[in-house]
Amino acid sequence: MSTCTTPRVCGQHTFTIKDYTFSKGLGVGKFVRSMTFSIGGFEWSIRYYPDGINAKYQQYISLSLELMSTATQVRAIYAFRLKNTVHQSEWSSVEEPTVFNSESIRRRISNMEKFLERSHLEESSFLESDNLVIECSIIILKKHLVSDAETTSETVLPPSELSKDFEKLLESKQGSDVTFSVKGESFLAHRIVLAARSPVFMAELCGPWKEKEALCITVEDMEPNAFKALLQYIYTDRFLPSEEYDDNDKRDIVHHLLQAADRYSIEKLKLACENFLCKNLDVETVTATLALADQHGCNNLKDACLRYIASPDKMEKVMATEEYGSIKRKFPNLLVEILEGVCKFRKI
Repeated sequence: MSTCTTPRVCGQHTFTIKDYTFSKGLGVGKFVRSMTFSIGGFEWSIRYYPDGINAKYQQYISLSLELMSTATQVRAIYAFRLKNTVHQSEWSSVEEPTVFNSESIRRRISNMEKFLERSHLEESSFLESDNLVIECSIIILKKHLVSDAETTSETVLPPSELSKDFEKLLESKQGSDVTFSVKGESFLAHRIVLAARSPVFMAELCGPWKEKEALCITVEDMEPNAFKALLQYIYTDRFLPSEEYDDNDKRDIVHHLLQAADRYSIEKLKLACENFLCKNLDVETVTATLALADQHGCNNLKDACLRYIASPDKMEKVMATEEYGSIKRKFPNLLVEILEGVCKFRKI
């Protein structure tokens, strides 16, 4: 028995477009080229067309992969996606391998004309502080190899159940050595788990000077459901299971959860809260979310709120809400930032 295999070399390159707003208006068919990068022994670059590669696709962001090496030919599969500090989009890939030929102007470039509609991009969370991060993945396909096949047995390992085991530990309360009292509700937990996940808990709960018997700590200025969600994240690394909350409750909890994440220096949870709120802005709560972002240093969330308020169909409705009047009294400095945001984002 013989086997045909295709050796592969994989690599990725990240191309960041800073100040996305200012890249618009470059013109249809005009592009910005990335620095040249090397994958699989070949030189490549990315072309970014902010106004589309041609008139037919001018409502899209277009991307191209260009072979920069000379006097060569290579077969490759490639894909693009967007990313931010919290998550990534799905890969947009070519359907089959592409043959790049440096001797032909047309064949040394492969285009993805309809990468993403510009309107969809500007409504998404992938524009962080007006920066656009494009990730390119390339798989270089080498010459086929034919060889004798060896039959081997392989044991399939089950997926990790670490988060489930820690969730059971939290629910069972076995071995708990600290109790938190939050507005009359008690939560039992394990000092060593909390300390491993939060430097604030590490300082509060561990160290040679801390008593070894069970502790009882009263937590001020926090809602019980937010503290419960905080513990669930600490033990399972899972952000608010969707089946446990409806949309309105989830948004309210995430407001409180972001404050808790900032209070206990759990940065990944704070980013997850920020990303959720960016995607769930509405007229009634956007000003409260803006104030929250300002208080806790969430710049991406703050930009998203200002962009939302600056929308011509949203501004008047936002100003008519009770929340806007409350923010105007409590945080007058934010009015200046809202005005600046309107001036900035309405130019887009």
